[in-house]
Amino acid sequence: MEENKVIQQQPEDEMSIDWMGILKKILKRWKFIFLVTFIFSVLGVTYALMMKRTYTVTMTLAPELQNRSGGSLSALASMLGGNMNLNSTPDALNITMFPQISSSNPFLCSLLEVPVTPYVPKKLEVQGVRPDTTTVFLHMLHRDKPLSPRKAKKQAEADAKYLYDDSVIQPDNLTPRQGFAVKALKQAINTTVDNKTGVTTITVVMDDPMIVKQVSDTVCQRLQDFVTRYRIKKATADYEYYVELADEARRKLVRAQASYAARVDYDRSVILQSVNSERQRLESEVQLAQQIYSQMAQQRELAKAKIQEDKPVYAVMQPASVPLRASNSRAKVCIIFFFVGFLLSCAWVAFGEDFFKKTKEELKED
Repeated sequence: MEENKVIQQQPEDEMSIDWMGILKKILKRWKFIFLVTFIFSVLGVTYALMMKRTYTVTMTLAPELQNRSGGSLSALASMLGGNMNLNSTPDALNITMFPQISSSNPFLCSLLEVPVTPYVPKKLEVQGVRPDTTTVFLHMLHRDKPLSPRKAKKQAEADAKYLYDDSVIQPDNLTPRQGFAVKALKQAINTTVDNKTGVTTITVVMDDPMIVKQVSDTVCQRLQDFVTRYRIKKATADYEYYVELADEARRKLVRAQASYAARVDYDRSVILQSVNSERQRLESEVQLAQQIYSQMAQQRELAKAKIQEDKPVYAVMQPASVPLRASNSRAKVCIIFFFVGFLLSCAWVAFGEDFFKKTKEELKED
């Protein structure tokens, strides 16, 4: 029985960790730990100073759930004597497609020509410095900053050797610079949609607080316009068709009325039956033209109301605002480097050094 107890207690002793011994090692090697932590802290400060500051703007967009069973438009159709069925099937393009739309080349290319105004610090603004309007394309290429004469000369020489024309943007045939700008813009814009609530979150990350706010507003507005144009495309085509029919019916009505009035004036004193028959025929044509024009005018008004009915309505729950602080804090980077250096040095002193010596001795014995 005693032998079994000794056997059972032996693994427990092997698995136990001598925390006091580890603490003594760490305190004994405090100079080494301080040196490694100091080196990592210096690396962290250097990286933080070289790190480009980025600013994040987040917008929240919620669509209004419309009752597309008819409503007021059906009542208008009944009032005008029409029979218009407004029940519609689910659209092929809706808010759930916002992420795909915002990352597509045509959409991103349309943003490149958007004029933006960079941020100017308050100190420079007080001194009379005013920002120069630039474009998203130039900003993504980092060509919107003032350059020294030497750098400006080098940039002009590089532009002279450039073989492509960036003035025309074709989504299916981008130049190298345009492709770089589109790729950078795609990484800067992130759109997510909650399939349950339909709430859309648009996040834009850039290195200028004013430009990131302007781009966020533009992305939000153009996403709404994109879906709105799609939703009212069919209704707009119907409206234009009925406007054309109504105009043609009106012209026929005017001609019929003119012919009838001329016949009545000319045959006022004539009592022949043939003349009366012709007058009745012209009168019937006027009535028919009047009826057709009335129907086309009704259809035109219904189609016009259908455009407004199909327009999606969005509520901006969280609008874009100029960020006051950078999203990538330099202080956090320095703290992370500090703790990484401290933990790595402590781990090396506590476990790594002994493990390295043990492995080295085993290799020598082999």
